[in-house]
Amino acid sequence: MTTIRMGTAAAVMTLVLAAGVAGAGTPGQQARASDQVEALLNRPATPAATPQAVNDGEAHHRADDAEQDPAELRMTRALNDEIVQRNQLAENQERADQAAFQAERARYELGVAEATQARLAYEEALRQAEAAQRRWEADRARWEADVRACEAGDRTRCAAPGPR
Repeated sequence: MTTIRMGTAAAVMTLVLAAGVAGAGTPGQQARASDQVEALLNRPATPAATPQAVNDGEAHHRADDAEQDPAELRMTRALNDEIVQRNQLAENQERADQAAFQAERARYELGVAEATQARLAYEEALRQAEAAQRRWEADRARWEADVRACEAGDRTRCAAPGPR
């Protein structure tokens, strides 16, 4: 079996070498093949023919109304009138939507202004309440100090009892 394997390996090796030599060719053959590729790559591009328009009739040369089919003219006018009406409706709707938007925007801005005014009024009222609280606490502290001083014997700090 060893001789069969050795013989098979030698045959495969011979085939590989023969294929390599055949594929390599001569240098002249290789140069000609690459020249053909170069010729194909550097070949000037041929301009493509411009396709003709599908409807090259009325698109460029409108026929007189007398030469056209009256039914087709009526249909065209009706379609054009419908398009004009739809466009007018769309413009009217756009104007109405724009007016509604502006009204809503004005309402929103008025609400923002009112909320801002209310916040500023609240903050001012809060500042006034805090100032009144501080004055009351200062007056209370003075009164408590006068009471303690009076109880300690300083009669100048005793308040005259007022009518109840």
